[in-house]
Amino acid sequence: MDTIAFRGDSSHVIQRVCVYTPDNYEAERDSAYPLVYMLHGIHGNHYSWQRDGNIRYTLDSLIRNGLIHPIVAAFPYCQRFDTTDVDEPRSLLHCLFHYGSILRGDFEETFFEIDDYVQEHYNVDTARTQRAIAGLSCGARQAAVIANSGRFDAVGLFCPVIHKRQRPDSEIVPAHYWIGVTEGDVFLYKGRRFKLACEKRGIPVTLYQDKGSHNWKAWRRMAVMFLETFFATPEERIELESNQE
Repeated sequence: MDTIAFRGDSSHVIQRVCVYTPDNYEAERDSAYPLVYMLHGIHGNHYSWQRDGNIRYTLDSLIRNGLIHPIVAAFPYCQRFDTTDVDEPRSLLHCLFHYGSILRGDFEETFFEIDDYVQEHYNVDTARTQRAIAGLSCGARQAAVIANSGRFDAVGLFCPVIHKRQRPDSEIVPAHYWIGVTEGDVFLYKGRRFKLACEKRGIPVTLYQDKGSHNWKAWRRMAVMFLETFFATPEERIELESNQE
């Protein structure tokens, strides 16, 4: 897992991102690796998916057991009100105080500096069909906005805190949305409304409802299901489709 900090060319913002590469990663491999971005929530940073989501073990396990293809995964810092590089994010109260910067979409405006950096420095596939983005809570809102760029084929929204203006509004939309909600989440209705909005536009969408609440226990399960759905190996995909039938 690489930890990277660089100053953006256009915004001059210090961008921070952690990048996972699988075992035996080949920088010069003929076939580039699929890429997924995973965004944290309001009370988190670029280390959150490692520290709280146990994502390194999850990815290693899925790949080694042949459940998904070897992929590159990137975990950007999604706040613009704090540029410090610390393991622990700022307090929840501090993050809520600066909630306005999330609503303004500061991160979404500069996200593509991170995307361009990852494409330049890692052997990742640039084809839309090999790229996905996912986010949890407020990070799901950011992922939904970024998805309207047309750069991603699949979008995962885990317990999304999402409003009407973040629903698909461009002509070029992802091929599939995967929404995970929990029965005990106060934001459950937001995920359901997003699903209805996709269905009205004829956009393929999956809604998975789980037990639990708005927490990492649920998000870890959702991450596994999302990754297995969109990055499955051919053998595993046959098994998944068979189970769905």
